[in-house]
Amino acid sequence: MSAEAQQPTKTNVMVDLETLGKRAGCKVMSIGAVVFGQAGVSETHRFSAIMSRHAQPPGLHEDPETMEWWSRQNKEAYSRLFGDDAQGHAMPRVLVSFSHWLNELDGEVLVWGNGADFDNPILSAAYHACGMAQPWGAWNGRCYRTLKNLRPDIKLMRQGVHHDALDDAISQAAHAADILNAVGGWEAARATPKKPEAA
Repeated sequence: MSAEAQQPTKTNVMVDLETLGKRAGCKVMSIGAVVFGQAGVSETHRFSAIMSRHAQPPGLHEDPETMEWWSRQNKEAYSRLFGDDAQGHAMPRVLVSFSHWLNELDGEVLVWGNGADFDNPILSAAYHACGMAQPWGAWNGRCYRTLKNLRPDIKLMRQGVHHDALDDAISQAAHAADILNAVGGWEAARATPKKPEAA
């Protein structure tokens, strides 16, 4: 392994949302997130939460076309969000929990979403609708969709239930790790200045 590969990298987090729309300002039904790095996907640093469709700020919208699309998707994924036994929480509560989870990670965090116009902007708008600041730097958003189109020869191996937010985040994170390992595209963490030794 080269010296460059041994350098500590920034903490990479893949986020996936399941939503009721296709643009910022729509309702969000679930968040899945996982830390990933050169060694692959973390088994321990994971986040998953479902939100109640009816406990979201009034300014967020539902797209009828998206609701119709959901009716044609994986039945298990649909049931987890909309079934009688779905355990959804109020959006502000989930967003506070996600902020705490991100803030407990080491160092500077890069937040990856599937499309520069989808996951990250929709999640940021949800924070804004709840009167909260997004918990990652405005300069630390990354686009998985752009990354995967740079190397179409490296294929996504889907895991778990398609359109379950955590399962999709895990699949995408593993794929992103494979691509970044192939192209050497990991971003190095900033060096922490050493404290002067006491005299």
